[in-house]
Amino acid sequence: MNFMMRDIAGSLVATLVFAALLYAPGYVVAYSTDLFGFRTLRLLDRSVWAVACSFAVVPIVAYFAGRFAELHAVCWGMAAFSVAALWLLWQGRRAKGAAPPLGRRDRWLIATVIGGWIVFALLMLVDFQVGHRLFFSVAIADQSYRIAFTDAVVRTGVPPANPLYFSGHPAPMAYYYFWYVLAAAVVPFAHVSTRQSFIASSIWAGLGLLALVRLYATHFFRWPRQRQWLAVGLLAVTGADLLPSLGNAVLQPSLNGDIEWWSVDPIDAWPDSLLWVPHHVASVICCLLALLFLWRTFETPTKPRRRALPLVLAAFAFASGFGLSVYVAFGFALLIALWLVWAALHRSHDTLVLCKRFALVSAMAASLLLPFLQELTANLPHEAPGPGAGPPTHLFGFSVRQMIDSGLLTGLPLFSRWNNAHPLLLDQGMRLLLLLPGLAMELGLYGAVLVWLLRARMSRSAEDRDARRRRSLLDTAPETALFFVVSGLLMTMFLGSSVISNNDFGYRAVMLPQFFLTLLTADVLGAWWFSANRSHPGNPLPSRPPLIEPTRGRRRLATILFALGIAGSLYGALLLRGWLPFEAAHAGSGFGQLPEDALEIREASAQLARVSSANAVVAFRPIDDNMHPGQVMSPNEFYQRLLVMNVAHPFLNAEGKCAVHFGGDRVPCSAIQRDTAQLYTLPAPTAQWAQAYCSRFGVQYLLLSHLDPDWHTPNGWPATLPTLAAEPGFQILRCSVP
Repeated sequence: MNFMMRDIAGSLVATLVFAALLYAPGYVVAYSTDLFGFRTLRLLDRSVWAVACSFAVVPIVAYFAGRFAELHAVCWGMAAFSVAALWLLWQGRRAKGAAPPLGRRDRWLIATVIGGWIVFALLMLVDFQVGHRLFFSVAIADQSYRIAFTDAVVRTGVPPANPLYFSGHPAPMAYYYFWYVLAAAVVPFAHVSTRQSFIASSIWAGLGLLALVRLYATHFFRWPRQRQWLAVGLLAVTGADLLPSLGNAVLQPSLNGDIEWWSVDPIDAWPDSLLWVPHHVASVICCLLALLFLWRTFETPTKPRRRALPLVLAAFAFASGFGLSVYVAFGFALLIALWLVWAALHRSHDTLVLCKRFALVSAMAASLLLPFLQELTANLPHEAPGPGAGPPTHLFGFSVRQMIDSGLLTGLPLFSRWNNAHPLLLDQGMRLLLLLPGLAMELGLYGAVLVWLLRARMSRSAEDRDARRRRSLLDTAPETALFFVVSGLLMTMFLGSSVISNNDFGYRAVMLPQFFLTLLTADVLGAWWFSANRSHPGNPLPSRPPLIEPTRGRRRLATILFALGIAGSLYGALLLRGWLPFEAAHAGSGFGQLPEDALEIREASAQLARVSSANAVVAFRPIDDNMHPGQVMSPNEFYQRLLVMNVAHPFLNAEGKCAVHFGGDRVPCSAIQRDTAQLYTLPAPTAQWAQAYCSRFGVQYLLLSHLDPDWHTPNGWPATLPTLAAEPGFQILRCSVP
């Protein structure tokens, strides 16, 4: 099979079908309510609002449809909204009073940006097949679990069962999974694979981000055309990550698979976030749409009925954002609370109205989320009786974010006494010392713009501050954006998640200030580079001086950092695709067998899918990390990700530790771990022992690979159980007992 061509074709079909979820419903809602004069807008602006409304409404509605009906109800809704949207689009051709169409240059730019993003995403995520080898992208390190979660929704419905741990019966997944419901609905509707649908979801997360930039550029900052395109272009520009990444490539024995892996707690560039965690980006889109819907209610005095619709959409957007990413939604709620306090201290005359509307939106969103919140709290894992590590008692903790590895300093002989007496205090102190250099590398151009903006703000006189207090909320967009940047960065630099070893809250919530910093950078550079167009008669932006004066030194530094960011993005893309071929070509790296393994696992998994029930439980031996110095992920970890992504069945246990943090009973964990280790230990147990193991834990199939100790054994269960699929380095054996 040519898996590469099949994935490209299937992903393109899924991308088209995703329009039935993330375009058609929003178009119908906006048209039927004439949201913000929707019917008189040009097609581009109608399409942007259609995507925005779909992101706001569809995730929470699809959750309710899947939970209280079934996944097919979402599919029927997709079909109905698609027919309605096509009819409205046809009728809209003859709409009276509509805005004039876009010019040819804008149409070509739009087609280039959208087409370029689709091609880039496919290039980064689809496996390259060369003969009997599949060269996967490094992004499968995260996408593998997302694909398994999506497959669980397809198999088990809403709420999905945890696919990574089976404790005798399916356990509802204790996780935020709204994005996986959307991707799962596309699978039967488009007749594509789960992986192809999830690749398409990454593409649509990028389209949603483009729509969000357009809406904020038009209705929050009220920019001219050139500055809007600059903001879109900046989404592809990373910080100064190229410098430490090249240093790691020279000094480390192993090449990092991602440009962001030089940092312990990185701030990912937008392309990286879209490829690795599209559901978190979708949550950012929804949360910021909630803010924009509320912001637009202050534009002109309107009837209460006209104001009600944006407030309802804001509530739906925040509810959707919570189900897409709890971490992003929590960070957004905290930022909004801080913003309301800041607005009250500045005595803005809109503050009281703003607080009332946010309270109303929050109450509506909470009522929408009540069933999901009850489900989450009911499915959280509980501590097992007796000794053993239980779940964490809190979700968040205060700690200095570790941008640069503090061990580079704490391990020095100079600090040996402190390391023995006060290791925690020393570690936090070194983190704080290295925080600013780490931010400078992560932010690059954006960090320089932030420093310039802060210096300019501090230099303003008290009279200017008094004048700002008397302004309308809509006239404070740059100041509001700067507040979100500063408070958001401070929040994510000193508050982190404590559920798992990764700082997921810091990774994901930082995208909120990152978005505003990207737009502020476009505002500053746009005023420098396109100042001649600033007072054009058709320009929606009022004439105002630039936020930062463009001195020769600032221009030169901005140009250097901009070029460095472009080069870093190109290097990052090269790493994602070129890392595995580079490492596989080196015999001592340990990655040389992975391309063959990827093809064998996929071929065997395809055969398993043809003859087995989708809910048949599969067991394999979780392989030790065996990580070499300098490696972020070992070959064994990538092998485990390949199994999780391709087998498309529930696993008895897919991790070294029981994956109970995604849902399930903790009590059988120790027995599962002990007996699984014994099953794969030499001398291999008999077929009768293996069948008793399968009967005890409800397993139907056993996976055996060349990495297992009993791969070459001539005796025991590997040699006697019936074989379902056999590859040179991978087998699937039947283990079910009548």
